[in-house]
Parts: sequence; structure tokens; C-alpha cells
Amino acid sequence: MYGVILAGGSGTRFWPVSREQSPKQLQQFFGSGTMIQNTVQRLLPLISIENLYVGTHQQQALETLRQLDSFAFSPNHLLAEPCSKNTALAIGLMAKIVEEKDSEAIMAIFPADHVVSNAKKFSQALKKAEVLAQKGFLVTLGIPPTRPETGFGYLKQGLELEDSEDTYRVDRFEEKPDLSKAKKYLEQGTYFWNCGIFVWKASAILGELQQHSPDIHLQLETLMGCLQNSSGKLDYLELNEKGCKLFSSLPSISIDYAVMENSSNVVMIASDIGWNDVGSWNALDEVCEKDFKGNILTGNILAQDCNNSIVHGQNRLIATLGLKDTVVVDTQDALLVCSKERSQDVKKLVESLIEKGCPEGRVPATVKKPWGSYTNLDSGPTYLLKRIEVLPGETLSLQSHKYRSEHWTVASGSAEVELKEKTFHLKANESITIPLNAKHRLGNPGTELLIIFEIQFGSILDEKDILRYDDRYGRH
Repeated sequence: MYGVILAGGSGTRFWPVSREQSPKQLQQFFGSGTMIQNTVQRLLPLISIENLYVGTHQQQALETLRQLDSFAFSPNHLLAEPCSKNTALAIGLMAKIVEEKDSEAIMAIFPADHVVSNAKKFSQALKKAEVLAQKGFLVTLGIPPTRPETGFGYLKQGLELEDSEDTYRVDRFEEKPDLSKAKKYLEQGTYFWNCGIFVWKASAILGELQQHSPDIHLQLETLMGCLQNSSGKLDYLELNEKGCKLFSSLPSISIDYAVMENSSNVVMIASDIGWNDVGSWNALDEVCEKDFKGNILTGNILAQDCNNSIVHGQNRLIATLGLKDTVVVDTQDALLVCSKERSQDVKKLVESLIEKGCPEGRVPATVKKPWGSYTNLDSGPTYLLKRIEVLPGETLSLQSHKYRSEHWTVASGSAEVELKEKTFHLKANESITIPLNAKHRLGNPGTELLIIFEIQFGSILDEKDILRYDDRYGRH
């Protein structure tokens, strides 16, 4: 069986930790790893790392690969999409890739940012799904609801499938209901949560796409011809210019709308696997440990007389007093305070920030890069102060800036600086100035993390003011 992890979401309900450029699946909220790392770890007993594929957004590709490096995940099994087009197009293209490798392949689709707490039942459900997929069915897992949830889609149970316990035809798919309808679903006992886990033959889903979504299916072969390996250090799959334009022009539609709601071959396995989509901050109540007053406290927290609250911070002290059913999330550049019952509406808050042009809506204070990261610490009209971390053995691009000069001071580690075709070696407490328009490159030749503080001076202080001449990661 082949596994496909869909990891292109933005996770805006987990703002300000999750943002467009550092989404939920790349964050650690609980457990030993990030959400995508936990997903891979959960699948490895069932699917070999050689048979795992990942689809994600172009701007998240390098960080995703960095997080999966410890699993020996092959970079050319990651497909970097030029834009977000929902799940039908992503699944269709992945099905073509898998089918080309194995014409009889069974492929399972998994979200990158969900939780499954019962590994044994999860394994049993997938093995059963694999058998049904061999027979040509499109299989989905239905989660028995435990509450009248308005944030999930639902599956209506149909007739039970012969010779397959707890397996049913899907009578219909239901969109996220209002509270009144969700209560009725729970009372009736024939509705299940739609968890977005699917198992089918690659050839079967392609056939269904051809029948029910021909506008997408018709272009899959052309898109396959546009796939190429990236030119950088990590040779993940991407589309060439023609492929990017075609991909961007195709419909943005979910696999549920495109196929599942229209197919007569859909079956559901009732699966009590301890599933949670962790869709908003209040969902942590079900997956995280709490103190004796029902609080979930992460970071440097002093909480007094607080009950059933979530307080999530980093290094800065957060002191809370008398909170009840409240969410407090602190990051370097943004603070969220909301009632638990409104945590689903954080998405609307982020939309408002983006509409107003606030950079905090999209970009975090610490921005991950393939070579490490940088953090904006302070800024004014003509200066910007950054903390830059370069991983051992990594190197930034050879570049210049039209509108700014830079001054670097090494805080720890060792730096190798290429400036105007000369090479300089700097250690802690040593500095260098990068003049306007000068070609330069920063690298870490050592075995320890390199930390430098950079002060930019200029009339325009923008990440777009980078002219690259050479880059090991293929960036332009």
C-alpha cells in the first residue's frame, strides 16, 4: 500500500502560532514531534517510507523536507504545488504518479495535521480498507461522533456491506451542520464524522475523476509531462512554468465534491480510532494533558485561580489570573486572547488581518529557511535588526541588495563570509559590514549552530530586495 500525506493547509485557526508561511502541520503542539512528523511516525508500521508521498505548497516544501529528513524520506517523493487548489487536483496528480510506479497500487490518503490515539484500531481499519479497495471500492473511515460537532462534515450510513462487519455504503455526504442539525445527527446514530482518510486503487480514483470531474482528469497527463526535479540541493518534484500556469487555472474543489458525493462505489468503515482533526485551539482539550484545574499550560506560565483555560507561550513570562474557559497564545510578534467557544472564529480574525494588510496575518516573526531561520527583533524607518541562525554545514545564497547595507556580528559559532570575491572567517564578537550592491554570502563551516545579529540600513528593508547569483536550493 502507498500512502499520500496532504500537507498544504494553512491552519489559520491556530494563529498566531500557525501562519500561512509556517502552518499547523509544521508545528509541535503535543507529543514528540510536529504534526506531520507524528503522522509519518503513525504510518510507518503500515506503510514503508519508500512508499510514502507528500503533497504541499511550494513555500513549505523545504521546511517539510527538513522535518522529514530523520525518517530518510526521499525528497523526490514530495510534490510542491505552485498554489492551493484543494484536494481533488492534488489527489488526482498523486494518483497518476503512484499509478505510473505501480499500475495495481492501492493508495491511502491522510491529512498531515490530525491525531489518531488508538494505533491498533487504526491499523485494523486500514488493513480492512485495503482489502475493500482491492475489490474496486472507494473506502473512507467514518468516526462515531461523541458530541454535536459543527466543525466537521458528516457521512450518512447506508446499507451494511455483505461479509464486512462495520462497513456500510455511504448514503450521502453532509456539509458542516448548524448546532440543531448536529444534535439530530447525534441522536439518530446513523451519522459519522468525515475524517478525510481515504483508501482506493490509484486506477479507481482516476476512473472516478474521469467520470465525475473530467475538467481535472483531462489535464492530469499534461501535468505529468510538466513535472521536474527542482534545481536545488533537495530534488523534490515541482511543475515547470507551463505546468504552474495550467495547475493554477484548474478548479479548486475537494475530492468530496468532485468524486465522493457522486460515486456509487463509496463505502465507509465505522472506525473508533481516537481521531481528532485538532482544528482549533479548543481541540487541544481532547489531546493534551491538563492540570488539576483543567488548564493546558505550555511555556513559561504562572497561572493563578484559572480554570479550563489554554495558555500557550514561548520564553516570555505569561502571568494569568482568574481566567475561565479562555485561550491565551503569545508569540514574538502577536498575542491572541479569546474565549474557548469563539476559537473557531480565529480564522475570521486572520482574514481581517490580511484584509488590512497586517503582515502578522501571514508571516511569523521567526521565518524558517532551508539553511536555518531568521527572527525580526526590532525595526524603524531606516533600520531592521535580525537574529540569524545558520545550521552546521549550510550556506545562504550568493546575493546582493540594491537598497540596503548590512552589518553582521557573530554571537556564537563560526562564520564564513564571502564578500567581493574574498573570504573572511569570523568567530564570536567579530563583525563585518556588507556594503550596498556588494556580492556576498554567509555560511556555517562549523559543527555548531551559527548565530549572528544583523542590522540592515536603507531606504527599503524588504525580503524582495535580494538579487541571487547562486543558490544551492534552486531559489531565484
